[in-house]
Amino acid sequence: MSGGKSAARVLACAAAWTIFGAPQAHGQEGEGGGPARASSKAPAPIHRTADGRPDFSGLYAHGAGGANYGLERHEKTPLIPGGAGVVVDPPDGKLPMQPWARAEVESRGKPERGYDDPTAHCFPAGVPRELYVPQPIQIQQPPGYVLFLFERMSWRTVPLDGRSHIPDAIRLWQGDSVGRWEGDTLVIDTANFNGKTWLNQNGEMVSHAEHVVERLTPVDGDTIMYEATVTDPIVYTRPFTIRFPLRRQAGELLEVACHEDDVDLEHLKAIKDAAIAAGSVQR
Repeated sequence: MSGGKSAARVLACAAAWTIFGAPQAHGQEGEGGGPARASSKAPAPIHRTADGRPDFSGLYAHGAGGANYGLERHEKTPLIPGGAGVVVDPPDGKLPMQPWARAEVESRGKPERGYDDPTAHCFPAGVPRELYVPQPIQIQQPPGYVLFLFERMSWRTVPLDGRSHIPDAIRLWQGDSVGRWEGDTLVIDTANFNGKTWLNQNGEMVSHAEHVVERLTPVDGDTIMYEATVTDPIVYTRPFTIRFPLRRQAGELLEVACHEDDVDLEHLKAIKDAAIAAGSVQR
C-alpha cells in the first residue's frame, strides 16, 4: 500500500471513529466485544408491568461487540475494533450475500466510500443497526407502546394494538414497526424501509425490500436477549439472524448534537473528492 493510500485509510478510519464515537463513559459496553465479567450477585428478577408483561423500561448498553464494524467475525486493526461476530444463522456466521452485493460491500470498505455512510450525515442508523451503534439506548413502556430512544438523535415508536403496517408506498429510514407479545417475548415486525441505510461502517447492506422481525426476551431483570431476523431477497440468498444481549445500565441519555459534533465530514469528503479526481471512484 502506498504511503498516500495508507494515510488516507488512517484518516478515514479516524474520522469515522470520531463521528460514530468511542464507547460512552456512562455504561456503554466497548466495541471490542470482550467477555462479560463474572458477578457474584444473584440475577435480578424480571421486572413486570401491572398487566404481568415484562417491563423493559430503563437504560441499556448493547453487547454486540464490534458489530458496527461488521456483523461477521473480523479481526482488530489499529483503528477498528475486532468482533466475534453476531450472526447466528446461517450457522457458519457468514452473511448470505448475493455476489453483486458482496462486491458492493468491498467497494464501500474503501477510504473514499466512508463519506457515503448515511450516519456520517446524521441520518438514522436504521434497523437493526441502531441497536448496535455504540450508543446508550433508553426503553420506555407506556400502556400500549414500547418506545426506543437512541442517544444519537433518533427514536422508534412501537404500537402494541394489533394495527397493520402503513401503506407500502410510504418508505422510511427506520421503517414502520408494529409489535406484539408472544409470552414474555416482545416481537417487533418492521417493514416499509427506504433502502438507504447501511448495516455498519463496513458497508454491509440492505435494500428497500428489507423486512426485519426482532425478538426481545428477558433473561433476568437486567438483561434482554435481542435477536433480529433480516429478510431481503434483493441482497441476500436467504434470511439471516443476529443475536446479542442488551444490559441494563445506570445513568441517563445525554444530548448528542450530531451536526455540531460531526467535525470530520469535511475530511471524508476530501478523501472522496480526491478519489473522484483521480478517476478511481464515481461521483
